[in-house]
Amino acid sequence: MQHVVLYGVVMQRAIASGNLQEMKKVAQQAEEHLKEWGDVRASLEHLKIEIAKLEHKQK
Repeated sequence: MQHVVLYGVVMQRAIASGNLQEMKKVAQQAEEHLKEWGDVRASLEHLKIEIAKLEHKQK
């Protein structure tokens, strides 16, 4: 399984640091992530549905 960086936490830490260069670096990384993977919200909802289906079958 590939490790996924949770950009929300990383972005919050960058903001809290007050370090402009760090904030810009994280923003660029987040932009690259979105370009490659898009918004994962819809995929997450689909994943949750599939998890629920499998859990129901296992009962």
